[in-house]
Amino acid sequence: MLMLLARDVHVWSVDLNLDRDRIHEFSQFLTAQESQRAAKFINPTHGNRWIVARGYLRQILSQYLNLTPSQIVFKLGAQGKPAVEGDPIEFNLSHSRDRAVYGISAKFPIGIDVEYIHPLPAADLVDRFFSAAEQAIFHRLPLDSQQAAFFHAWTQKEAYLKACGTGLSTPLDQIEVSIDPTTPAAIISSPIAGIWQIQKLEIAADYAGAIVVGGEWEEMGVRRWE
Repeated sequence: MLMLLARDVHVWSVDLNLDRDRIHEFSQFLTAQESQRAAKFINPTHGNRWIVARGYLRQILSQYLNLTPSQIVFKLGAQGKPAVEGDPIEFNLSHSRDRAVYGISAKFPIGIDVEYIHPLPAADLVDRFFSAAEQAIFHRLPLDSQQAAFFHAWTQKEAYLKACGTGLSTPLDQIEVSIDPTTPAAIISSPIAGIWQIQKLEIAADYAGAIVVGGEWEEMGVRRWE
């Protein structure tokens, strides 16, 4: 059983491309409802990755809870954020393409996001969803840095909203974060009350990531597993 102290933050990063036997193993952990959701994916690869991401979640949490993966029961909070029935452990997951990340905290609210960096109309998205100050910084960056800048900022916003539990009910342009990809993650301004710590996650060269944890910390100590 893994120990999780009050001020610990654990981050797990996993590859979702597993062989057929491992996919079947993880599928045995899922509830009927989870299995039905996996079956709705049109692309079998996407369905298999969803099974593995969900199966890993149960397997990882079981190492902290002294339960088997199948014994874990999830519930939804007031804002739709998942939690474990009967235990205060906080967790969050995100997956993109063939990579999933999981953030685990003993009691502090946590949000995590990972995105595969791929070509998209970054300037259009920034002008549509980001604050005026973020837009100004973005458009001063070299063109070859703008795609990385978008994903650097987007993952911070997503992780922050997931930690707060408000989802997209809080407009993205009201949350100002660090947008220059050469700078650390930072929450510059937000309408959401509370103290929140944020860190950039270095997952892989072609992924961007961020993690946010609530509470007052001198320094967020993150321990990682691959």
